Amino acid sequence: MSTVSNQLAAFIHGTTIDGLRPDIVELAKTRVLDAIATALTSRGLPVPAPKLATAFVRGNTGSSTVIGSRSRVPAIDAALVNATLINGSSLDDFLEKSHPAAVVVPAAMAVAEEQDASGADFLVSVVAGYELVGRAYMGAPGMLPRFRATGVAGAIGAAAAAGKAFKLGEAALMSALGYAAMFASGFGEGFHAGTMEVKFNVGWAARSGVSAARLAYLGGTASPSVFEGKSGFFRAFGGNVDHVAAATQGLGERFLISDTIYKEYPVCIFVQTLMYLAGDLVKRHKLDAAQITRVSVLAPKDTFENPGFQNVAPYANPLQAHTSASFCTAAALLGKPVAEHAFYHKTTDPEVLALAAKVELLPPSGDKERVVVSVVCGGKTYEIEAPQMDMLRPTTNKVVEKFRRLAEPSLGRATDEVLDVVMGLDRIRHIGELTHLLQLDND
Repeated sequence: MSTVSNQLAAFIHGTTIDGLRPDIVELAKTRVLDAIATALTSRGLPVPAPKLATAFVRGNTGSSTVIGSRSRVPAIDAALVNATLINGSSLDDFLEKSHPAAVVVPAAMAVAEEQDASGADFLVSVVAGYELVGRAYMGAPGMLPRFRATGVAGAIGAAAAAGKAFKLGEAALMSALGYAAMFASGFGEGFHAGTMEVKFNVGWAARSGVSAARLAYLGGTASPSVFEGKSGFFRAFGGNVDHVAAATQGLGERFLISDTIYKEYPVCIFVQTLMYLAGDLVKRHKLDAAQITRVSVLAPKDTFENPGFQNVAPYANPLQAHTSASFCTAAALLGKPVAEHAFYHKTTDPEVLALAAKVELLPPSGDKERVVVSVVCGGKTYEIEAPQMDMLRPTTNKVVEKFRRLAEPSLGRATDEVLDVVMGLDRIRHIGELTHLLQLDND
């Protein structure tokens, strides 16, 4: 009987650039473009995890690029640093409760560069990685809120991307997934404290995925029943095997990368919808924030229980603030510059804190998808609702605009060249044509 690992490995091995629809190839390019933009942005921000990761690998030498730096390090180290860079700006994308770009793109890029792979091969690795991030979660949704999906499912996706870049056979890909399942880890307590381990966990997932693929490349073996087995991944992280069929259902028919959403605000993905709705409510009804007496927020259970969502003042650091529904909703209602990273360092803004104290987070209801924001202002009640994250679907034009805005301060005149290379990745012979453009004098 074919195991989950058998089926996933066969999918990864059998996926080729010629077998992908043009729209999926286009999506993969935009995911790479978005990841590069968010990584370059992080280099100019006072975010600690990328600096710690850079210090951790300092002195190591190899053939893989650290984005925005002249440094070239071993693939596992490049995956680590680049993952913390992509995730460090809190602007990276989201799929099935994980941040796939932050684990998949660094793993695929690091190994592809080491192996002198083509741009087309790199893109296929990215598509495979996104698919496995999603399917690892879908098979064990009970991992939330006890574990952090990006650290757990993300390690599987990173291994898939790296394994594809290594051109592993099906048996070796099964082992790569098995090692990644063993290395998977991470939980969200740091979001309550605002400490950096939750950011570093993303980097470690990417590093673990590359390590898993390399072990398989060198001949290491792992259990073929690693996912559904009696002591396997699904039971360990999800608590049961009730969703095992979801991990492979429709595999290869509809690619999960098409479900990816993206961020415009540098805050937790679970508060993005609230901020869009709050801002829209103010614009639509021309609300005077000074007259707001009460705000209530109703969100799905997985949103409500996400670590940091229920954070309240005092906020000791930006991470505590930009995961807090109360802080972010209040800031959006007040028309604060919520698209700017610098704003979230003003965690003691008296206007925001005063309004945040009026925000009530209602216990989740039976509606598993919708977010509702209700505001009492001037004695009248105004309400707006929408499906969670529904307005966060990326288009190529949106991603290109975001890339130009975020990347130009670092790339300068090379911005258009990088854009052209990424959007033509399926036609370039060596991934080095892209990575050498990302080697900047920003150490």
